[in-house]
Amino acid sequence: MQRFGWDRKNAALVFTMKGNIPVHVSWTFAIPAALPFLHEWSRRPQAALTHTLIFAALLLLSVFLHELAHVWAARRQGIGTQRIELYLFGGIAWFKPGPASPYGWAWIAFAGPLVNIILAAGFTTAYYLFAGPLLPVHHGGLFSSPPPTPATPLEWTLWLGILVNGVLAILNLLPAFPLDGGAIARHLLAPRFGADTAVRIVGFCGVVLSILRFAVIVPAAAAGILVWIPPSFRPNWRAFRAAGNKKPVPPHPA
Repeated sequence: MQRFGWDRKNAALVFTMKGNIPVHVSWTFAIPAALPFLHEWSRRPQAALTHTLIFAALLLLSVFLHELAHVWAARRQGIGTQRIELYLFGGIAWFKPGPASPYGWAWIAFAGPLVNIILAAGFTTAYYLFAGPLLPVHHGGLFSSPPPTPATPLEWTLWLGILVNGVLAILNLLPAFPLDGGAIARHLLAPRFGADTAVRIVGFCGVVLSILRFAVIVPAAAAGILVWIPPSFRPNWRAFRAAGNKKPVPPHPA
């Protein structure tokens, strides 16, 4: 990697990977990394700092590897990558126009969640080998006390590695825009139902899921845990109504 620096205009850390692929890491990427442990700072500031740093490092690694998997799969299809962005809502890889079939694009979209599944399995194996069997989470909550206390930094890292990658894999496979699952569903449905109908089907699923997500967000907020869970309502509502921007929805956000 080379050409490492800070982009003042976009407030992002910028570097270039092998293959001349620029990577932009926005300062907003730090927001989801810090949110889960805000409630701990008033009670256990030292533990909150440790948990936040571990979570931030794991989130950065997991999302970045997710995007690299998209890039690798696209390269296998003969498609180049314009850039990779990591920002508030995760990550996205922008591709150059290419000759991939709908099934090829579906594979490109699936490659990211697949890497998170593999990482979650690896962290789970490491946890069993070095920390013992996984136990139920303490009643204090998923983020407030995994694994059951007392826990060493290694146990915390492995536990959160399982959690982060498991959540990334599950969320990204949801059939909604702009998630990978939405792109997978759209490309698999298009040959059978047509592109417009495929977009509307995924948009409808996304609208339903964007409403149901509050069943998680509201109880988490009441417990003092601030989280943001996709999918968003607007892009799915627009897709369902087939209104607005007609540009294709990217098949590769994280």
